[in-house]
Order: sequence, then structure tokens, then C-alpha cells
Amino acid sequence: MKNNWDTKYGKWALVTGASSGLGTEFAYQLAQKGLDIILIARRKERLEEVAESIDNNYGRETQIIVQDLSLQDSVEMVKSAVGEREVGILINNAGFGLVGQFHTFENSRVSEMVKLNCVAPAELAHAFLPQMIERGKGAIIFVASTAAYQATPYFSVYGATKVFNLFMGESLWEEYRKEGIDVLSLSPGYTETEFHQVAGNKGSYGAGAAQSHEVVATALVNLGKVPSVIHGKWNRFLAFSQKFFPKKFVLSTTGKMMKNMRDTGN
Repeated sequence: MKNNWDTKYGKWALVTGASSGLGTEFAYQLAQKGLDIILIARRKERLEEVAESIDNNYGRETQIIVQDLSLQDSVEMVKSAVGEREVGILINNAGFGLVGQFHTFENSRVSEMVKLNCVAPAELAHAFLPQMIERGKGAIIFVASTAAYQATPYFSVYGATKVFNLFMGESLWEEYRKEGIDVLSLSPGYTETEFHQVAGNKGSYGAGAAQSHEVVATALVNLGKVPSVIHGKWNRFLAFSQKFFPKKFVLSTTGKMMKNMRDTGN
């Protein structure tokens, strides 16, 4: 069902990290709602496959922008490529994480993670918010994580970047809700995507892993209703139950879990 999303928000949705996982699913579900899709990622062939699927299944127009958002001036290049297209929904999804002890990561990868996970979403929001304000409508989704709800040893930088996304989205929700702009921070838990292979997580998904289409559906059904949402009842329970335990216990438990997944694949 389209539900007039193009009228409510604008003609185009811009999705970062659109070549796989949650990004691809956001593109599909927003196309199904009647929006045209701007697809951004580094892998041209994967973007072309997604664009073809959108055309075949939903009959929507697409634009492909091949861009590494961790590079300097990347957002200016995206804005230039978008041109006069009316971006009604911005999905800040691109990002990656690394599992392991902090000192073992290459400094360039740490810097790249912070730029992609934090700087790019902030700059993209800053680039497209003015036109949303002028139109009096629009939406932005920041993909955070359940890792944003507690410090996570052996996943330290990633978790810290997701705190940024969580707080950024919640803050902008309050700043712009009276301007007709819906902002949401989405926090998935363990989800079946390529993310975990990139991160170096050797663990299997397990029976409790969420599917991308479920996570995206949670975001879209809550957009405009709440400032942030955690996907899944169990994830919501874990995120808030840790407040009732001593910090040392929480850090020890999460650290052992992440270290075990890194070292043994369990």
C-alpha cells in the first residue's frame, strides 16, 4: 500500500549503503510505497541490480550514485549529483563496524568508520534539511544499533558511533517536528546482513536473528510517531534491563560475549 508517501514527504528517497542489507530493503519498501529511489554505495554492479529490481517490481525511477561517503567532500558530490530532485526521505544507513581490541585496528580504518558512521550522516542531514524545511515536509532516518544502549568492549568504536546516531536522530526529532519533518533513530539488534562478515564477527546468526525486511518495516511504521525505536521485544528488554545492573557486570558480560564471538565463532 502506497499511503501517499510521495505526497506526504516528497518524490524521492535517498538511501545510503543501498547495495545490500538494510539499505537495499529500505529502497525496496520505499519504492513499494510509491517513491523514486536514489541509491548510494560504492559497488556499482550491486546498485545496478537493485535499481533493475526496483524497476521490474515497482516501476519506480532510480538514480545510482557510486560514492564512498567516508571520503572528503563526498556529501558535496552527492548533493551535486542529486541536483534538483526533491529528496523527501533521507535514509542514513551506510556504516560498518570492527570486532576486536581497539589497538589492533588500523588507524585509517578507525578514522574511516567514524567518518562513514557519524560525519556522513550529519553532513547529509545538514545538506538536505533546508529544502525539507522550505517545503514543510520530509523525513530522516538514522540507523543506530542496540549497541548504542551500553558500552560494548571489543566493539568499542562502532558502539560509540551508534550512540551518535541515536542521539542525533532523537535531538533532530524535537528540533524539527513542528516544521513538518519526521526524524527517527532506528536501532536494530542482530540482523542477517553482510555487516557481520565485514566486522570480523565469526558467529552464526542463530534462530533469534532478525530479517532485514522486518527491521525496515519497524522503522517505517514508527516514522512520525516516536523519536526512536528498537526492533524486537527481546532487544528492547535487553537494552533497558542493563540499567538495573552494575556497570562492571554489564561491561564484563558484553565484553565476554563479543570476545567469544570474535575468537571462536560461537
